[in-house]
Amino acid sequence: MPSPQQSIPFSAQCKVEDIDGTLQLIGTFAVPYDIASSAGELNEIIALADQIGQVLKQNIALAALQHADRRAARLAQEVAPHLHKHGSRLFTLITPYGRLKLKRQRLLDPRTGKPFIPSAILWKTKQNRHIVAALTRSACETVQNISYRKAQKSLSETACVDSLLAPSTIWNLKQEEEQQLEQRQRQFVEEVLKEHHATLDKHGFLPPPSETSPDESIDEEISTENTENIDAEVEALYTYFTAEPHKNKSENEKDGDPQEVEGERCRRHVSADTILLQADEVVTKSQESGRKTNKTFTATLETGAGRCEYLASRSSESLQTLVAVILVLWGLFSGKKLEVISDGAAWIRLWIGRLVGVEVCHLLCWYHLCKRVYEGLSGLGAAKEERDLLQRRILGFLWKGNVDEAVEALKSLLPRCRVKSRVEELIDYLLRKRSGIGNYEGRHSAGLWIASTRVEKWNDIAVAERCKHRGMSWTVRGVLAMALHAAKAKRSPESKAKNHTTT
Repeated sequence: MPSPQQSIPFSAQCKVEDIDGTLQLIGTFAVPYDIASSAGELNEIIALADQIGQVLKQNIALAALQHADRRAARLAQEVAPHLHKHGSRLFTLITPYGRLKLKRQRLLDPRTGKPFIPSAILWKTKQNRHIVAALTRSACETVQNISYRKAQKSLSETACVDSLLAPSTIWNLKQEEEQQLEQRQRQFVEEVLKEHHATLDKHGFLPPPSETSPDESIDEEISTENTENIDAEVEALYTYFTAEPHKNKSENEKDGDPQEVEGERCRRHVSADTILLQADEVVTKSQESGRKTNKTFTATLETGAGRCEYLASRSSESLQTLVAVILVLWGLFSGKKLEVISDGAAWIRLWIGRLVGVEVCHLLCWYHLCKRVYEGLSGLGAAKEERDLLQRRILGFLWKGNVDEAVEALKSLLPRCRVKSRVEELIDYLLRKRSGIGNYEGRHSAGLWIASTRVEKWNDIAVAERCKHRGMSWTVRGVLAMALHAAKAKRSPESKAKNHTTT
């Protein structure tokens, strides 16, 4: 859209007046209006009103800002009468509706010989150029869904200018937001630890000090080979036992994991005396030298009362600490028990294994268990129909929590396996994960969670939907910026009211 100043003749006057002790913005505007009656008249009038609105915003803002600048200078001279005027300096404000140029009053301190601008100190802006907070928020929100170049175009079109912000400037704003959100997160953790560090450390909730996290020192390849077919097959196995999709795509489903119980549709729930933790990590391609992938660590926490928090962090240790301080605030040590559902990743298993003095239940996600059985039996070498029957048979034992029967059934298949090592690895996996394999059938019937569905959906919202398209590569800070912004947007009203920054 062309600049409104160029597309239509426009005259406007705006000033600030003090009327009975109240500042009032008073102004007039005049626009030649000559739109012929036609089928396109409606749209032309709407476009004209939009252009007029842009110019009015600029005029109103300029008048108010000039008045505020003069007032700041006047107040400074009242406080320090030795100051005197020292000309003015041109200043540019970049706003959602374009660039505003105004002259700001400078004052000179004869004692030091140094000039300064009172409004620059009062408003905490730079001397020559400043991006307003509203535009910063809009830019950070826009790049959550589209690329930086597309965001530049969108913001420029909204402001009716050719180029409002450069893509690099938008990128810098996003990184600054990430730093601010991460700093608030650290401050929140530090404040809680001042009071509860001893309790959390006593029960093993705080990670041991280490210079390098083991999960950060290992790079993983992102495999894309046949993943869609595998996911479809595993989804079919999951649905066979649960009679529901792994991830419900309906936006109307709050929990995204409904089920049928005695003919009535209900939602998954958490027991009143329980706090549910779902933990995971998201892998993205890295554009940083010396590493192939980035990991962003994520978690969701939910209570029986329906309170839920969505969390993201750059390391497993920082995520563990963040989860720990929320758990202590939510009353874990006041008679509640902790339930953990995950894919069985080493960092989660080691963390849960350190916890003492608290009732903890760690459940292996049913979807990931289905996927592991599918992958293990792919070494059988049987026809698809027979393999499907065997998968359902093995999972049928595990559905009821019968690990021994599943293992015995797998051992009986070893003599006929084409790739025996895959089935042997599956047997070893089930024996190692025995403690995390529960009675999924009973939990499902009771309406309790059996899969890490919530955190997986959170991964999609926070990272995957934005950062894993067409071979995208990111920096660690870039991915975290997306995740922390999404966490801030999903923060519960209760958390906002208590001013707990749990992003």
